[in-house]
Amino acid sequence: MEQRTSQQNKALHKGFQQIADYLIENNITLQEAFKNMEIRPTMEAIKSVYRQIAHAKYDIKSTSELEKKQVDQVWEDMVHALSINTGEYFAFPSEENTEEYISSFKD
Repeated sequence: MEQRTSQQNKALHKGFQQIADYLIENNITLQEAFKNMEIRPTMEAIKSVYRQIAHAKYDIKSTSELEKKQVDQVWEDMVHALSINTGEYFAFPSEENTEEYISSFKD
């Protein structure tokens, strides 16, 4: 199997930007644009949502630019929105609750 070419990669990024620009200009959210498509939640997808919240809230390019307090605030915003739709609350991972989570998979 051949990998994509650098030209294809550039074309993909240009296409992604064109779609994003169109959606923004027409006030169309991703939820509206892809409402008939099932998008599987992955760690990368959730991380992307976190990044987008951080960017919108603090105008940062990378989450590595977040201050300690901001990391928690972005997490809280994300899990608050999630809890409204799912009824579940996800605490920020700590040694205590991470060990509980990992041990639940061992049993």
